Amino acid sequence: MPETNNGAKQKVRYLEDDQGNPSSMRLMSATALVASIVFGLIATLHSKACGENGLYITAAFLIAAFAPKALQKFAEVKFPLKG
Repeated sequence: MPETNNGAKQKVRYLEDDQGNPSSMRLMSATALVASIVFGLIATLHSKACGENGLYITAAFLIAAFAPKALQKFAEVKFPLKG
């Protein structure tokens, strides 16, 4: 549980949300982005072994990296927390 210093704004790290709580969504997005980059490099360097499927898998990792976070932000804006 994050501690505050007399109203001073606490610095939030990359894998934490705005309130300082650990964010598994950000971790999943970062992991999918790294997997997309690595798999894209492998598919490009070994294009004969991967064929056209390498492109599809790379695109799926890219979608997995960005789509869930965008949907989460949309939901947070559309349906704000009450309280």
